[in-house]
Amino acid sequence: MTLTTSWFISMIRMKCPSCHREPIFKYSNPYDLKHIAAMKDRCSTCGQNFRLEPGFYFGGAYVSYALGVLANLLVLFVLYLFMGNLFEHGAAVIIAIVLTTVLISPIVFRYSRVMFLYIFVRYKGRDK
Repeated sequence: MTLTTSWFISMIRMKCPSCHREPIFKYSNPYDLKHIAAMKDRCSTCGQNFRLEPGFYFGGAYVSYALGVLANLLVLFVLYLFMGNLFEHGAAVIIAIVLTTVLISPIVFRYSRVMFLYIFVRYKGRDK
């Protein structure tokens, strides 16, 4: 399996789940909040439809929740390594969790859509 056909690498790069070549989003910067949800309708390489049905990406909220919880657990673990007892530093923990959640929300939003799309669309090869 080469780097270009690896589903994991393609998912990290936010490429089409069908051909692993074309980007899913029109704009690559997730912090451009004006265009955060601007997705292409179809892959220009293989023709894969990125709008499978109306309301399809509402299911991505479950993936988004899981990614957010995972990120906050990682922050808590790092804080525990540096501070020890987290109950003694309640304000710092709350500030760190809120800042982490706000800063990674655009990335989590995009990856939740990409991961949800990868669940339902399979790789069809490079020749399609």
